[in-house]
Amino acid sequence: MNMPFKLSCVATVVAATVFTSPVFAVDEKAGVIRTESGIDFIPGVNSGLKYDDNITSANSSADELDSWILTVTPAVQAQLIDGDTTFTLDAGIEYGDYFSSSDDNYLDALIKAKADVDVNQSRRFGFDASYISGHEDRGSGIFEGTSGADQDEPNTYDVTSVGGYYEYGAKTTPARVRANAKYSSKEYSNFESITQYRNFDNTALGATFYYDTQSASSIFLDFQHVDTVYDIVDPTGDRDSKTNTVQVGVEWQASAATEGSIKVGYQNKSFDNENRDDFSGLSWDAKVTWKPLTYSAFDFSTGRTSRDPNGVGDYIRGTSYGVKWHHEWSELFTSSFGFKQVDDDYTGIEREDKSKVYQFGLNYYITRWLTLNTGVDVFDVESTDSQYSYDRNIYFIKAEMTL
Repeated sequence: MNMPFKLSCVATVVAATVFTSPVFAVDEKAGVIRTESGIDFIPGVNSGLKYDDNITSANSSADELDSWILTVTPAVQAQLIDGDTTFTLDAGIEYGDYFSSSDDNYLDALIKAKADVDVNQSRRFGFDASYISGHEDRGSGIFEGTSGADQDEPNTYDVTSVGGYYEYGAKTTPARVRANAKYSSKEYSNFESITQYRNFDNTALGATFYYDTQSASSIFLDFQHVDTVYDIVDPTGDRDSKTNTVQVGVEWQASAATEGSIKVGYQNKSFDNENRDDFSGLSWDAKVTWKPLTYSAFDFSTGRTSRDPNGVGDYIRGTSYGVKWHHEWSELFTSSFGFKQVDDDYTGIEREDKSKVYQFGLNYYITRWLTLNTGVDVFDVESTDSQYSYDRNIYFIKAEMTL
């Protein structure tokens, strides 16, 4: 099953650790190492123990493998603020040790550099570059539907990307325009007889026009073009494509109760191979946070877009819906409940998938430098092709530590 929201590489883990975890935020809860050079360091480590009752996403209970898994994720963020310029460097690794299946052990890594520069009141630019060494669990990604039978280890890959933006227009005036560009490459590093057909490069170019209102909100028109080129022609035919997306939307800062962004538009995906079906249709993306109380918030999300499949087929039209509730019971104790559903309609083959994920988590802030997380992720995947259907439950407890 091609699950776009599955946590499958260290990029997600490190991003969550360095950027969003309360114990790693640059505030009174964070342990910041300040140097005379002006560079601030925020080191930390996540360590977790989880139980996975279907580590290879098997569709039959007879083929299911289960295991306890130990994960360790050290990470560090370095930041330099020089006037209106900010430089940030993030790095981390994650090691996973499967107690009952050493073949599934993995070591992922991430390094990312970012800079934001305000040239003057009207002009600003930025760039970022990253490298990810990641993995796909056995039975997922390119090998989805196989229950890991064709693998003696996880599928591994490298992703490199570099991009930037240039923005013109003072923030105190209503109108601004931003141009962006990004190049990324994904290359698999094992099982080459199969994975060589999924190595690709993406070149993205775009522009966004913003018009700010007087109520802390912006109306915008966004255009993005993505040129996808695969290294080797797939046995089923050339997969190279061009995707153009035009959307209009609105984004707003926190008001008394809500903040978020909504954009709706039209997407066209055309293949160089005339034997593949092109996609043209409605595309949208919306994320809204509703905070009825100062200590309670609901996150709503929905989207529709096209994407390339892991296996056969021309493209997938994916529609997602999600909701998550965060609640602070006290300064030391919080909880979260979440649900997300993705409906995937395949073109070029007869296949429809419906993926549901239920999430429950509890956070306990023992001290400024230590937070405990525990919970469960429940995966329920149904498909018109039974080999891609499976159930999977992951129970976990994690410790997040900083200075």
